[in-house]
Amino acid sequence: MGNRARFAAIAAVVLALVAWGAWVGWRRYTLAYLPPDSVFGNTGYVYDPGTGRSQRVLAPGPITIFTFPALMLVLAAFTISMVRGHLRDIGIGWRALRDRPLGLGLATALMFLMVPCCVFVPYWIHTAGADISLSRYLEIGFFTDIPVTVTIGGAMLVAGVFLVVAAPWLFDLFPRLLRLMAVRRMINAGRAAEPGVQAEVARLEREFVQYPYRSQLTMTVLARTQLAKLDDGEPLDDAMLRTMATLPGLEERSWSHVLSPMLDDVDARYQFAETLVTAHVRTDAGAHLDVAIRLLEGLHRRPHFTVRKAQRAKIALTLAHALVLRDTPADTARAQVLMEKAAQATPDEARLMRAILLMPTDLDEAITLLREIGEPEEMRLAGALVVRYERDQDPADLHEVVGLTGRWLAEPGEDRSDVLDHRLNALGHLGDFESPDLLDALERVDALPAPPWQLVHFATAMRGIRALESGDSDGALAHFEQVLRIVVRAASLGLSRADRQAVLNQSRLAPATVATLALTAGRVERAVELLELSRTVIWAQVRELRTTTGDEPRIAEISAALQQPGHDAGADDDLLAGHRQAVTRAELAREWDELAQRRAFGHEIRFADLREAAADGPVVLVNASAERCDAIIVLADGAPVHVPLPDLTEDDARAWAEGLLDAPTRRMNARVIAPRLWDAVAAPVLDAVEPHLGQDRRIWWCPTGALTPVPLHVAGRDEDSVLDRVVSSYTPSLWSLLDARRAHRPVAEPSMLITSLEETPPGTSWAPLPHADEEASLLAARVAGAVRLAEGTATVAAVKAALPGSTWAHFACHGDMNGLVLHDGSLGLDELAGMETGANEVAFLSACVTAVPDSANLDEALHPAAALHLHGFSHVVGTLWHMRSEDGPVVADEFYTHLLAGSSPALALHAAQRALRSRAPQDPARWAPFVHIGP
Repeated sequence: MGNRARFAAIAAVVLALVAWGAWVGWRRYTLAYLPPDSVFGNTGYVYDPGTGRSQRVLAPGPITIFTFPALMLVLAAFTISMVRGHLRDIGIGWRALRDRPLGLGLATALMFLMVPCCVFVPYWIHTAGADISLSRYLEIGFFTDIPVTVTIGGAMLVAGVFLVVAAPWLFDLFPRLLRLMAVRRMINAGRAAEPGVQAEVARLEREFVQYPYRSQLTMTVLARTQLAKLDDGEPLDDAMLRTMATLPGLEERSWSHVLSPMLDDVDARYQFAETLVTAHVRTDAGAHLDVAIRLLEGLHRRPHFTVRKAQRAKIALTLAHALVLRDTPADTARAQVLMEKAAQATPDEARLMRAILLMPTDLDEAITLLREIGEPEEMRLAGALVVRYERDQDPADLHEVVGLTGRWLAEPGEDRSDVLDHRLNALGHLGDFESPDLLDALERVDALPAPPWQLVHFATAMRGIRALESGDSDGALAHFEQVLRIVVRAASLGLSRADRQAVLNQSRLAPATVATLALTAGRVERAVELLELSRTVIWAQVRELRTTTGDEPRIAEISAALQQPGHDAGADDDLLAGHRQAVTRAELAREWDELAQRRAFGHEIRFADLREAAADGPVVLVNASAERCDAIIVLADGAPVHVPLPDLTEDDARAWAEGLLDAPTRRMNARVIAPRLWDAVAAPVLDAVEPHLGQDRRIWWCPTGALTPVPLHVAGRDEDSVLDRVVSSYTPSLWSLLDARRAHRPVAEPSMLITSLEETPPGTSWAPLPHADEEASLLAARVAGAVRLAEGTATVAAVKAALPGSTWAHFACHGDMNGLVLHDGSLGLDELAGMETGANEVAFLSACVTAVPDSANLDEALHPAAALHLHGFSHVVGTLWHMRSEDGPVVADEFYTHLLAGSSPALALHAAQRALRSRAPQDPARWAPFVHIGP
């Protein structure tokens, strides 16, 4: 039913009830059931022959004509709200009735009998001070005045049916609530440690698991978490998270719940939300933060009379803080609005949120506000001072941080990780790596029972810098390797893919920097291993899940679950679904790690294995770091060749990548970049690699860092170019090339899937692709029996269904860094998660920017081409920037002509690039974006 129809139905019911009630009220007003000579004004008289006395009957005034419809509407609204909001509770109550038929059945019968007993209440009210029998009262009220009879009888019937339906739930719930309240009183009185109290809580929890009524959830968890505050109990946050993960639902949509003035309920939900925010900070799982925001939004939307003013302001500020942590433009704007509203009620508390929101735009004002707040927020002030030092380079800020953190550490009590983090940051910037303060801070980090990974990561990096400053390059390399391993472990399979990307972004040390240190020390093979360890981390995890096999069914179950990219948001009536999925995923990841240790599987990094990737030709790793740039030529049958690149800088690489992605200036930029790239990278590398080239002159490029989005095959000066000297392919990493080489199985009779989308659906911003259909038709004529999906049939589900049976796949559509744009959505890494595409060979992505990595995760190679390569296609052709629609048919025609003639995909693309270059010799931006990934 649509909104209009629903509104019309509700309006009709309301009008009918009002009309009925008005008529009933008017009849009561005129006392229509009495003889005319017995009515005077607003009073009627009834003669009782038994007593010989007249009984006075007073009619209601005109205003109470509407009492009847109002009462009926209230009754109907309350009943509907209770039924809709507690259908699940009512169902659990009937399950309890089946388990305990005698007690709950008796209670249900008594509840129904209470309804007719309620007749005595109006009898007592109406006949107070009058001498009239109950039978005479019923005769007049129920048999003489029929409208009143129908109204009262109907209301009693509705109430009776509801009470009978809800009775098992209510009678099973209320005794337990009374016991909970008694337990909480004992806990608040300091008796939580008594065995009897703990036994009663355990009993209530068992009953809750058996019959988990929603209105009991918050009180149950509140009682459980009160126990967790004991010194010998588990940590409060862990207790809450563990208990919350068992809850079947927390969000009630019924007005009976939303209007509930139970302060315990509001406090418990707020406490849940705070715990989830803390859990997000500790675990990096975004699902916890999303659930916390939904909880806080629900609390903030409650009617004002159900939440105290100060409490509402506290909710608003916590919600603003959670939105800032999620850090999207919309969230930041909403956080600002919430802060301004809360400031009217609690200006002191709102000052902190104002400082947090000002940090990105007005750091000086934020620091002023934090200084006004004083001691409670001194560590936030310390963090802001470090940020300002990085901007202004004023050592006074660092010395203030050292003083603030030193005063906190001098106080008795446990060391705080945030204090140590700010102290290490300030001391590191001051540059005295042998100072006693720095050594003391590092020792304090080691003494922490469970420090956050970010702090351990930073402390280990500081130890590496100390070793480097003292001339111990081997020690520094060992510490920096450990830094890389810490961040790789932090990006655990227990997190969603988006959360793992966010963790990898937090690394304070780039893989290229560590590789540069190894090269400086002359350890070329170690540099290769370190690059493989810390790049394409998410790729390596997916590869491990997909390739690990064993005779234990549990391995396959865990692998399938962990291949899913993230968590569902959860239905409206199951607010904690995302939280529970995050908890479950973390537990599965821990179990997977235990299996990996026991079964000795996992991603091993040894150069002796990695060098096999160069079996068919040299692989060139181009390492671009801020300190220096180098190339490493990996050979299958010899030591790796180190080629310094003194004319290349990381800033150059970054500028080239930005210039090639800028559409208005791309053509000019490509012509300028080509000779510079030749001089800085291609010429020295090709000179060194020439003796190692095979007959087909294949070379595999593996650029790192800022150089990753730059097509090295565009390099050329005058009459000499990479395109004329070698056949270029690309690989995200050595192990991915090695896997693809091992899995590659050429097919004699290809089965082909052709997907094209000339017009994207209405409402999207994509421009039409006038040559997409021409390109698809050309290929369909070339390959007999090709499956074609075009326009409306090119859906995500249809493509996913066709991919496993297609050895070749060609896409002529729009694309972006997240996936291929299809008729009803995007096809990328998340959509392909857990999918077995089969024995696939070639995927050609004739779409824009399908091989461009995310700018925040350049070394992760997360793009559509990588997604298809990782999920079974040995060879993938993608693009590094926007291609011209008219070039699609040209490149595709040339590529498949050579492919069908027996050429390898790399040689076929090489020929297509040369053909397109002959059409536009002065425009390398047209042919250079096409890249081949694979063996």
